[in-house]
Amino acid sequence: MAKQQRVYVRFVCYQTVEAQRQRLGLFQALDQARKCDFAPSWALKELGEIYDWFKKNLAVPSHFSRGGWKGRGQPGLSWFKPAASEHIRQMHRLTLALDACGVHVDILTTRDPGEIIWQDQHQVVAEPGARKF
Repeated sequence: MAKQQRVYVRFVCYQTVEAQRQRLGLFQALDQARKCDFAPSWALKELGEIYDWFKKNLAVPSHFSRGGWKGRGQPGLSWFKPAASEHIRQMHRLTLALDACGVHVDILTTRDPGEIIWQDQHQVVAEPGARKF
């Protein structure tokens, strides 16, 4: 039997982060969604409830970069581990609420997020190298 590889999950918006190649994460898009003129009240309520859930149930990574010389030190990206099923379920709820506020979300998966520089039981932060996510 072949060894099954882990599949990591990342939720992103269409918008890129400043001059970087990487796209905006959902927590960074919350302000944009709240400023939407046509945001339904149920979606705004969901945004607040889900964000509060994540503040209680997801650690903020201690670092996003190894720093260093040319070609290194680019910002790492956060990915959910496959076992973080409740966190991924909450992100799907967040995706629906953001979509109702006009913020499109894509769900990315990969077996190789890059060089892992930080992790806990729910997530990894990995520098993607030359890959664009």
